[in-house]
Amino acid sequence: MLFFGREFFDLAIVDINIVRHNEFRFINAEFGFVTSFSKMETTIFKIGQPYRLQEGRIAIITNGRARVLINLIEYIFRPNYISLIAPGSIIQIIETSQDFDAHMMAIEHNFLPVSGKEEFFAHFLQRKKNLLLPLTTTEQVQIENFITVMWDVLQEPVFRKEVIQHLLAGLLYNIEYIAKNKGQSESSPLTHQNDIFQRFISLVNTYSKTERNVSFYADKLCLTPRYLNTVIRQASQQTVMDWINQSIILEAKVLLKHSNRLVYQISDELNFPNPSFFSKFFKRMTGMTPQEYQKN
Repeated sequence: MLFFGREFFDLAIVDINIVRHNEFRFINAEFGFVTSFSKMETTIFKIGQPYRLQEGRIAIITNGRARVLINLIEYIFRPNYISLIAPGSIIQIIETSQDFDAHMMAIEHNFLPVSGKEEFFAHFLQRKKNLLLPLTTTEQVQIENFITVMWDVLQEPVFRKEVIQHLLAGLLYNIEYIAKNKGQSESSPLTHQNDIFQRFISLVNTYSKTERNVSFYADKLCLTPRYLNTVIRQASQQTVMDWINQSIILEAKVLLKHSNRLVYQISDELNFPNPSFFSKFFKRMTGMTPQEYQKN
């Protein structure tokens, strides 16, 4: 019920049947705010279907649990956790409890009013690493206060853009403070193995459309292909090629479901030698052809 790309916001505006209770959301071209996804009752979301996020996201989980893949990595969303998700991320909801609910904001890149917004967003929503933080009771109250004030302002007849922009900037600065002083400072330093794995996954998410050779990723990490394969297998129980193939399939699924491209165009975009090769690869990985997945 969470985290859609631009197509969700466009469809929600023009098709009243996609969202049953519009009173639980505010959406314009620069900023989206959903105060309760469970109460809004949208029909666009499908479990297991990947979506590419065009805008950055802030999500505050208020109830229930969800298993979520963000750029291939699994996260568990629990009550009183807050998540920042980078624009361009591919997100896939694996499962949710029946009582899962959350506040969510979608933020267009230029919406923040702060000076140095490029660096600000690079640190937050545009970075490749996504942030998931548990909140103490005091921090929960602080975050909810931001949410309450922002939602109240959004109920005004005229969109008070500057007010929302500065409240949003304050919320992000507060999240940064929480991350620095509690979340990140308490976490154990990454082991050498896990550091390599995280950097490898970031590279795969960036380059898998065009680069499928183990040597490419090993060179980027200044490692030998054999050592990289050993580390990745130890860290994840999967090989380098397993991760590359999973990333390609996610890209293919997003393009098949959320673009107007034909199969041969998607094959070209994903750097396959021909559509037949792409179709065989897709069926081997998913059990269905690209056309079957697109129509399913």
